[in-house]
Amino acid sequence: MDNKIQKIKQSVFKIAVCSMVLFLISLVLSGVFVSLLMIDRLEDKISFLWLGLAVLTLIITIFTLFSLAGGFTFLNSNKEWKEIPKVRKKSALDWGLFYFIISNKIEKLSDLTEKEAIKK
Repeated sequence: MDNKIQKIKQSVFKIAVCSMVLFLISLVLSGVFVSLLMIDRLEDKISFLWLGLAVLTLIITIFTLFSLAGGFTFLNSNKEWKEIPKVRKKSALDWGLFYFIISNKIEKLSDLTEKEAIKK
């Protein structure tokens, strides 16, 4: 069981790091698109292309920020996690958009350990 917990922690960490990279990239792109939108606005015209791209990258930035916060909150609260039923802050994974597979794995392992405990 310890190997499965390690794999879950590693996959949460990998997704959190990927979310951090996507957050930084989308934050930079948002800044670029907002700057281009402001430059066009100074010329008394508005480009809906820059506006749409700025809104899209800002939405991606918000989603990756929630994913980043949820993943690292889960990892921080479960540093000494040894048993599946003793998982804490699993709801933090629900805030992150990219953790639904891992949350499902934790549920399956939890159900499996409950069934094994009932059989004993």
